[in-house]
Amino acid sequence: MDQQTLQNIRLAIGLAQGLLLYWLYVTIDAKSWPATSPEVFATFLTVSVFVPLIAIAGLGHLPARKLGTWLVVSAALCAALGFYDLHHLPEELYQTPPRILPTYSLLALAAILFITHTIVVAGESDQRWLASYPTHFDVAWKHAIQAALAALFVGVLWIVLFLGDALFQLVKINFVHDLILRPLFSLPVTALGTAYALHLTDVRTDIVCGARTLLLTLMSWLLPVMTAFGAAFIFTLPFTGLESLWSTKLATGTLLGASACLIVLINASYQDGKLESATVLRYCRPIAAVLLLPLAGLAIYGLTLRVSQYGWSPSRVISAACIAVALWYAVGYLYAVIRSGLSLQKLELTNLSAAFAICILLVSLSTPIADPLRISVNSQLARLVDKRVSFDDFDYDFLRFGSGRYGMETLRNLATITGRSDVPEASSVAARARNALDRSRPNIRVAIPKPPPAAERLGNVTVFYPQGHDFPEGLLQQDWTEIPQARQLPGCLIGVLKCEAAFIDLDGDGNEEILLFQSPGGRASAFKLAKDNQWILLGQLNNTHCRGLRDNLTKGTVEAVAPPLKEVLIAGRRLQVVPDCPPAP
Repeated sequence: MDQQTLQNIRLAIGLAQGLLLYWLYVTIDAKSWPATSPEVFATFLTVSVFVPLIAIAGLGHLPARKLGTWLVVSAALCAALGFYDLHHLPEELYQTPPRILPTYSLLALAAILFITHTIVVAGESDQRWLASYPTHFDVAWKHAIQAALAALFVGVLWIVLFLGDALFQLVKINFVHDLILRPLFSLPVTALGTAYALHLTDVRTDIVCGARTLLLTLMSWLLPVMTAFGAAFIFTLPFTGLESLWSTKLATGTLLGASACLIVLINASYQDGKLESATVLRYCRPIAAVLLLPLAGLAIYGLTLRVSQYGWSPSRVISAACIAVALWYAVGYLYAVIRSGLSLQKLELTNLSAAFAICILLVSLSTPIADPLRISVNSQLARLVDKRVSFDDFDYDFLRFGSGRYGMETLRNLATITGRSDVPEASSVAARARNALDRSRPNIRVAIPKPPPAAERLGNVTVFYPQGHDFPEGLLQQDWTEIPQARQLPGCLIGVLKCEAAFIDLDGDGNEEILLFQSPGGRASAFKLAKDNQWILLGQLNNTHCRGLRDNLTKGTVEAVAPPLKEVLIAGRRLQVVPDCPPAP
């Protein structure tokens, strides 16, 4: 097939993809099928996004029969994972408002398709089921560079379109603006741009090879830096201990990120194994490979602590999967160091086997086989049955809002156990489950950690008006973390940030209210002492972001004045018109 014909076919596929995506958009706007069925819409969307890209990338590299078979298989995989991605969510989460778009699990599907497409194309290139490692390396990096350059091209394309629109806007012509924002234009143009960029980077191999060589060369020289950091970290642990490591609550993610960085940099230096590396890189590679095992071991230890304390959650299941991959690389690279020394040639076997393992793991996580939501629900329920968590402390809201369809089914079952003699406190559990089922998501707030004692935070508050006025410790002693507006309050009430305070009579009753400003910038609120000696929140102060206000906050007097505009009364509710940052006097 000549290049012109190949280009025309790829552009035709891109145009068809854009029109198909436009049709899906129209069904959303018209509230018609398939947008009325979330699982079906997600199926159509995943197939429409990924299968045309696979067809474009496979043309010219796979014979027609093999390409057709691979497209059928990939379409079935996209449909299955797209369908389940919406299916495992509880029904009410995608009914009002409609939830029809797939979640972040599309990233897993993209990784699965990337790996499998690389294996298929590499195998065809070598004319065998499993290609050689250099062929896998060339194909994988070519696809990665192609994807990056295509994304860059489409981004620049839209920058050019918006710049052209801006030129016409200067002369009050809005035609271009209206055109490029229409889905009938934007979706096909984006798809056509992607198809053309993929075609151009496919036929111009010199562009891809040059970009790959430059990128890998630059990345390889980051290996000594990351190796030095990793080695220094491991050697300091006996002196610092592990307690400070886990107190951050970010240790597992950081350790996995460091492991992933080392793996990428090791491979950037090794490349296809044929290139002679600099001496410093040849010595850094085995050291970095050995460092992977203690990093993975620490991640396992940290995750084990969390699971033993709190059981499995979706994020911990995903972390466990990432740790399994990191451990696979760590053990495999250690074996490569032992068997092949500085050359590290045996890592090729680890990389190839890890590709298959990652695909299997991602498919399992994206299906009922190892769905993080299902595993988490079973784990939390087991903790309840085994009395590792009390019926009062059990997180019913996790079942309601954080565990999808599996949690909802479990919660409904718990709501029906009233009167069962084999379940202690059955009526209490059922009541809590029913209460959770009746709640809506906006009523669930992320818990705010309790701040230090009021006596410690009192020094964080400075009274600037009138100067010398004592600040009441009782305002800090109240627990403000439980009110719905907690995250809108100044940081000295719910944390350890500094505040500035002013005392002024706002309502004319002869008693002073408190204005509290977070310093040096942020929220500001007004508080009043009620008759029961409890402080109440009057409301938030607007326009505290205005230029110059914070700089002169403590320099002037504070007085209560009447609003320049009357309030609006609608259905018994008072509405205020607040001018936005009036000019300074």
